[in-house]
Amino acid sequence: MIISDGKWVKDYYDENELHFYRKRKSIFKKKTKFQEVELLELPAIGEVLIIDEELQSAKMDEHIYHETLVHPAMISNENPKKVLILGGGEGATLREVLKYQSVELAVMVDIDAELVEFFHQNMPHWHLGAFDDPRTVLALIDGKEYLKNTSHLFDVIIIDLTSGFTERMQEEFEPILNLYSKEFYALCKSKLAPDGIVAVQAFELTPLDWSEHAVLYRTLSSAFSRVTSYSTFIPSFYTNWGFLIASDHIENSELSPEEVEHRILERGLTNKLRSFSGQNFLGMKSMPKDLQSNLRRPGTVIEDNKPIKVYPKEDNQ
Repeated sequence: MIISDGKWVKDYYDENELHFYRKRKSIFKKKTKFQEVELLELPAIGEVLIIDEELQSAKMDEHIYHETLVHPAMISNENPKKVLILGGGEGATLREVLKYQSVELAVMVDIDAELVEFFHQNMPHWHLGAFDDPRTVLALIDGKEYLKNTSHLFDVIIIDLTSGFTERMQEEFEPILNLYSKEFYALCKSKLAPDGIVAVQAFELTPLDWSEHAVLYRTLSSAFSRVTSYSTFIPSFYTNWGFLIASDHIENSELSPEEVEHRILERGLTNKLRSFSGQNFLGMKSMPKDLQSNLRRPGTVIEDNKPIKVYPKEDNQ
């Protein structure tokens, strides 16, 4: 939780840990029907985007997060032409997708039309014109409703929703919880092309804090036969952040660093990526033995009629 108080910003990591940042200024603050947003400038880490009192992104390292979310799935697909993004309001996920010349259609679905338009007009240094690309289509509606009604089959679906099961999300905007359920992932699967792949931002992933990631891993595994977990360190988050890619047809973990590099070169991405590489992706998939064991344990699977609100003790121990 982020609390902006006078000259200082307090980042409550949990009930036992607190980080302080000196605040230079508040660039803008806005409340929409769905969320509260503030863009702050902090001398230590630059511009940071706060949504519902949670740090969502920092300009200094957002490329690490967005490249890690987007490129493993995009590189794994042989020829991504149609891509669906659920969430990603500031446009940086869309920016990364549009780096691929093969992409003919990039649909970004976000329920908060007011905020997306605000990002479009006021944060061009984040989206770099992605909203104005002729391949971009914005659908400013609920993600599940879009999937139910679209006739498109997508090569890649990227789910870039809020960074945790926050208290406000649970109490005030419960429909978003159903965008994490096994039924929702099955719906995503039904809208994939035969060799399609899904990528999901999947919360913190460390040997001490892995429960949310594990729940998503199990839930995604209920819909797909091949699920790969990976993570990278995000400096502004002060932790390793987890991601998941899932498919029934692509074995992502078998892509060698050399093959990833070949595809990066072949697709003209060498000078467009600041963080992601073949060796980088290999390292992302490596995790300690105890963490691997925790992810394989049985436990909670999210269902529409049983949305996750409070984790059972066995999911956290």
